[in-house]
Amino acid sequence: MAVMQAPGGPSPGQTCVLILIFTVLLQSLCMAVTYLYFNRELKQMQDKYSKSGIACFLKEDDSSWDTNDEESMNSPCWQVKWQLRQLVRKAPIMERFWARK
Repeated sequence: MAVMQAPGGPSPGQTCVLILIFTVLLQSLCMAVTYLYFNRELKQMQDKYSKSGIACFLKEDDSSWDTNDEESMNSPCWQVKWQLRQLVRKAPIMERFWARK
């Protein structure tokens, strides 16, 4: 049995193409909105953590270096300072190592 179609209306092929185009445009719009949202959130997080990192290094107070205090050892500021101190301590050793070669 053939499908009856009103004269002058879009063909089933045209309808399918229009639905496909609409779906792709809708998905593109959703992806763009999602990208913009997460990009903004990421920028806010980067600003927050970079400001706290800078504040960490600009602090004159070295009381956070107490190795007996469990809370201060778990702070990200203390961990970054400790890693930086270890890197500085190892730097002369690396210079002597490269000078031998």
